Amino acid sequence: MNGIWILFLIILAGAGLGRIGSRLWRDNKSPFLDRFVLDVSMGLGLLSLVFFAAAAGGLLHSSGDEISRPVVLCLVFAIVGMRLVREGGMSLMNRLKSRRLLSWQSGLWVGVLIIIALIVLIPALAPPSDGDWDSLAYHLAVPKLYLQHGGFYYIDYSSHSNFPFLVEMLYLPALSVGDPIGAKLVHYFYGVLLVLAVVMLVRKHFSAKAAPLAALIIAGMPIVMWEATTAYVDLATALYTVVAVYLLLEYLDKPARYSIIGCGIAAGFAASTKMTALALFPLLAIWLIADCWLSKRQFEWKGGLTLCIAAILACSPWYLKTLFYTGNPVYPFFYGVFGGKDWSIKLAQNYTMLQAKFGTGHSLASFFRIPYDLTMHSERFYDTAGLFVGPILLVMIPLLLIFPYKDRKFVGLGIFAVAQVVIWFFLTQQSRYLIPTFALLAILIAAVVHRAEHLKLLRTTVYTIFGATAAFGALTLSGLVAQAGPFVFGMQTQQQYLSRALPIYSAQEWINQNTPKDAKVALFGDTRGFYLDRPYVWADPGHNVAFTKEFRSADDFLSNLRSHKISYIMINRRTFPTRDNATGAAALIYESIDLGRLELVYGDETTPAVVYLIK
Repeated sequence: MNGIWILFLIILAGAGLGRIGSRLWRDNKSPFLDRFVLDVSMGLGLLSLVFFAAAAGGLLHSSGDEISRPVVLCLVFAIVGMRLVREGGMSLMNRLKSRRLLSWQSGLWVGVLIIIALIVLIPALAPPSDGDWDSLAYHLAVPKLYLQHGGFYYIDYSSHSNFPFLVEMLYLPALSVGDPIGAKLVHYFYGVLLVLAVVMLVRKHFSAKAAPLAALIIAGMPIVMWEATTAYVDLATALYTVVAVYLLLEYLDKPARYSIIGCGIAAGFAASTKMTALALFPLLAIWLIADCWLSKRQFEWKGGLTLCIAAILACSPWYLKTLFYTGNPVYPFFYGVFGGKDWSIKLAQNYTMLQAKFGTGHSLASFFRIPYDLTMHSERFYDTAGLFVGPILLVMIPLLLIFPYKDRKFVGLGIFAVAQVVIWFFLTQQSRYLIPTFALLAILIAAVVHRAEHLKLLRTTVYTIFGATAAFGALTLSGLVAQAGPFVFGMQTQQQYLSRALPIYSAQEWINQNTPKDAKVALFGDTRGFYLDRPYVWADPGHNVAFTKEFRSADDFLSNLRSHKISYIMINRRTFPTRDNATGAAALIYESIDLGRLELVYGDETTPAVVYLIK
């Protein structure tokens, strides 16, 4: 498949850039696993900045007769990345020569993790479909628009286009050759790197024996398994968080300048994937200060300053881009402080209200119920069915109370994780935003149960719990595996698969094949425009200023659509209000249909989506 080859190319390009910049975050004595995880992870962040520069300069080029520029850029750096492949081969050969192969126990755990990876890989190898809402709405859709435009430009209907897009830039090579599967595989690979980073941290700073359990806990979480099948960004946020923590611990062991610079870069890359990760900067700095004070070492203010400067430099391109286009570096958030283009108090309040629907509220009682509620009522914390968290918090709390671990690294990591939960609790309580914390909790749990030989029964119990969780995660994915299987194994074409797996796809294909190339489409009841090859806008109230208005009549409503050069509207009937419940713009659409001002050109009462021509 093209997607797999594109993924290999991106990995090699990331490895090449990571090799070039490796002196910023490690020395040359690191084990191969550490070198691989650090260089590829950080190299992918650097590759994203290369694509940022190309997009800022208007130098992107979509697929066509010539090879795309994102692919060319990957090829350039992939040449350097081949050195990492050679080193990996040499490391394997040395193991074979010295007969230092995996023990049967280690081989068993590697086999279990490979099985999990293969189960997750099947839906990851299918085109984005109905469950990939955010991917089709903006994670993939916005980079596709940048390719069509040749670079960055202001997208007035989508505030999401102004989010930091480190991972989305890495979707460009695959999208430039028309292969969204390759983009999904990039996020899948971030999941692989996340598991390896957890193993790396546990082995270096706690116990090598604890690595299999930590890997099983994070890899077997149903929410993590689902995330790896999508073109989202949360696994990348988690990876860079774990890498930042690893490098901070390296610095606390040995105050080498490259470790603290690398810690800052990793934190900056985390904030380049999601704005909530900006909290890493003060949390890491406080951890550094507290550790110096408690260990009675002189505080190296230069270390803290270096961390913050490196973090700000790493993520600043994205926040400066947002500031340039909107006037607000964290648009559309903090509108009351910074303001922002094409936004309003009403839209800001509506956005806050939508985010507040997740979770169980912000009371003290709600906070102490988080472990139970996330485990037993996980549906309150997600917007996509099946994103179960599992018992990680319910297991962690009694372990800490019964078997306290006084190692300063453990205590620091525990407080850091709790601080992340507190910040999450007072922001939007979406469970996938906690994946970075879950990765750290996996490390803490594994470290506790492997700290003494007399805890064998406890270890067996914990392994059983998280083995069962991984099995449950595989079960929750069985529907996606069954759905994707016919396409992945060559029994369906992409069109056949999407016609079945994405209800709006047939309507969008009709638009692509039956409307003029300059026809503009307004989407109602949906924001997923990725498969459209025509200009489109999100036209439901609440997304933007242009379509969040009080209209006096059907004529006024249709006039507003025409003023934006819209000639067609597509309605997702499954999420659009019914006639009896319609208000505002939705009611005016029904009125326009009754008046004959909207002509049905695709679909009927039985189809999930319909298309109307504005007359």
